[in-house]
Amino acid sequence: MTDINRSAEFDAAAKEFEEVVKNHNPSDEDKLEGYALFKQGSFGDNTKPEPGFFARTDKAKWNAYNTKKGITPEDAQKQYVDFVAKMKEKYGS
Repeated sequence: MTDINRSAEFDAAAKEFEEVVKNHNPSDEDKLEGYALFKQGSFGDNTKPEPGFFARTDKAKWNAYNTKKGITPEDAQKQYVDFVAKMKEKYGS
């Protein structure tokens, strides 16, 4: 696994998104988008094997993360920060 530098802005957005999820229960679609951008921004492309059919939650997360394949971690971090700002507007902070 490559060493990915996470920006302070990205880390701050991660804490903010945690609060949005905890306090406002966003849609599953929004949570999966946040999860996927966070993983791509933190670790780069998904290299894990696809979970089995009956592991529905893991499969949904894997699919969301896999859609970000090819986006650089730096771009994913920027997209994540923008996404979290939109979620704070949508759900409140």
